[in-house]
Amino acid sequence: MTRISKNIEARAKLMGKMMDRCDVDIQRLAAERLGLTLASAIRSCGLCRNAVSCETWLAATAGETARTPPSFCPNAKVFEAMARAVRENAHSDRPGTNA
Repeated sequence: MTRISKNIEARAKLMGKMMDRCDVDIQRLAAERLGLTLASAIRSCGLCRNAVSCETWLAATAGETARTPPSFCPNAKVFEAMARAVRENAHSDRPGTNA
């Protein structure tokens, strides 16, 4: 594997772990703006200079879910918005709630 392809693979793994940790629904993210939001997030992650901070944060929060994305993450606002939508949808799907 070339250095570039290894970097792409490593970033994809980090982004996947970050989305899992922050309770981001990948299907919803992929559907947002016909996939443009996901494409932008992938690009932001690939260009991010905080990979070491990302790895450290992921290690420190291992086993946790529904975390707020760290402020150093260039996708923090997108991931938080997607996670909030998941929570709101789950709340509105419960019997007895007024949505």
